[in-house]
Amino acid sequence: MENIKQSKQQILDNAYTFFFKMFTDKAEKYRKKKYSSFTINPFTIQATAFAISDAVNSDSIAKAVVYPFALGTSMATSFGTNTQKFIVETVENAVPSVVPGLDIEYIDSIDGETKYCQIKAGPSTINTGDIETIENHFKGLRNLARVNHLKITQDDPVVGVLYGTHADLSSVYKTIENDGYTVLAGDDFWFHLTGIQGLYDELIEQVQLAANQSGLHSAVKLMINEVKAGIESDKDIFGL
Repeated sequence: MENIKQSKQQILDNAYTFFFKMFTDKAEKYRKKKYSSFTINPFTIQATAFAISDAVNSDSIAKAVVYPFALGTSMATSFGTNTQKFIVETVENAVPSVVPGLDIEYIDSIDGETKYCQIKAGPSTINTGDIETIENHFKGLRNLARVNHLKITQDDPVVGVLYGTHADLSSVYKTIENDGYTVLAGDDFWFHLTGIQGLYDELIEQVQLAANQSGLHSAVKLMINEVKAGIESDKDIFGL
């Protein structure tokens, strides 16, 4: 795999296009979402609604149902997978990994060596149980390299954290580092991946712009109105 330099603008343009499509697709699904597809816990939803508003009514309950779905779990669950897809489709230096358990392979912009990377979303998105799994994948890489007579150094397996800083990393990541593996977070990861200084902050801006222009806001409002109407038809269940 050759170390290829790309322009920052090319990657930023691709980021806008990729994430705009992702957000517009999600907005379209939100517009079609029906009240009947939600399973609402009537015991706890009022407490959640009260945390959102100082009044518990069909509007605040609807927001308590929709906001975690639209802006939390639903969005966060797909972030890592979609960003990994963006990387292999956009960064010419990166390809999907053929090593079981690893996500991408790329030429490091600093040392010029091939890195074998497992991608994680953020600085606190893994738990203690993930340490053994990640390190076993890296050990599998070394075993595969030994069988195929490939040169793999201690620095070549990498955990790439898509956002945050090294200072933000949880103790779980620090344990992986203390065990001798490289963990790159946020700006450091994107620089090692692309060789472009300052790309990280501008990527965030492009993704935010794509979200703002995607129609997500109006789609979420529509979903709230749909759920609100359903709650008003089931007032007795929610004690209204």
